[in-house]
Amino acid sequence: MVRRHVQHAISKLWPSLHGKRILVVGYGIPYVKLWLKEAQVFCALPARMGAMPWPNHAPNKCILSWEHEQPFPDDFFDAILVMHCLEFCQDELAVLNECNRILKDKGHILTIAANRSGAWSHREISPLAMGRPFSTGQLDRAYQKCAFKATQSALALYTPPTDRAWVQKYSETFEKLGTKLQAPMGGVILLEGQKDIHACLVIRSNETNKRFIRFTPAAVNS
Repeated sequence: MVRRHVQHAISKLWPSLHGKRILVVGYGIPYVKLWLKEAQVFCALPARMGAMPWPNHAPNKCILSWEHEQPFPDDFFDAILVMHCLEFCQDELAVLNECNRILKDKGHILTIAANRSGAWSHREISPLAMGRPFSTGQLDRAYQKCAFKATQSALALYTPPTDRAWVQKYSETFEKLGTKLQAPMGGVILLEGQKDIHACLVIRSNETNKRFIRFTPAAVNS
């Protein structure tokens, strides 16, 4: 039920990914199977989670990596999905900075995290209750610090976190009502962003202990 509703929210933000090269950072395998028919999809699972061969009965496209150090060149991916990652990492800014490095200038990032205001982040039976939840404002500020600009956002998973059959039976009704009313208690936050090519990063050199400004090539050209 969770996978179905979250996947529907993703498809509304990203309706078409034909011909794109996509990276999934964290555990997002259950949500991207439909993309395999139209795009090149790779999954980078955090080292603390472990990895597995994926997809089944096809050449492997899944690697084990540190979420803040990806083995890919600069400007390599058209889109990056960050799922079940920021809640468990030690430094979300390091993860987003690394995503910025390997994302193309016109690429998109989509971060999905447990909503601090939602019931799913507070009940122990929920798969979203582990780790640190976020608010939309917290994710937006993290984007700004990592030279991303938020482009659109959404909430999903309005169905109460319970295994009672009658609740799950009417989960579609809960989702429609929550979306229509724009209620703030959705279980997950979806925040899409793009590279802010006019932004710059302030870096402290370990050798000289001096600060200097690094601009992206697109920002220099503009």
